[in-house]
Amino acid sequence: MITQKAKDTFEVFNDGICSFCEIDDDGNAGTVKANIRYQERTIGVTRFYEAMTAKVQVDRLIRIPAQSWITTEYLAVIGMEVFEIKQVQKVSDTLPKINDVSLHLTRRRRIADG
Repeated sequence: MITQKAKDTFEVFNDGICSFCEIDDDGNAGTVKANIRYQERTIGVTRFYEAMTAKVQVDRLIRIPAQSWITTEYLAVIGMEVFEIKQVQKVSDTLPKINDVSLHLTRRRRIADG
């Protein structure tokens, strides 16, 4: 029997641009490291409740082209909203390779000088 490899899914990133920023001395979004196009994703029920179990709130989930440097040590800015990065997951069965980034909207952080 011949098995056929599942076709890779081609991803598009046409929902907007997310700025990934270093955290400045005051804990706000400082220097922009990169502006990356993203795709908005739905936060599934399983992910939502698993996050709640871990006492983490996930307000938004975005998909971006794979970036090995993105960690929870950065902040994400979409529009005028500042998000803490709670988790970065690598997904390798897509074209191009991607990261799913779980974000938490924070009210105590702001855009530096903004």
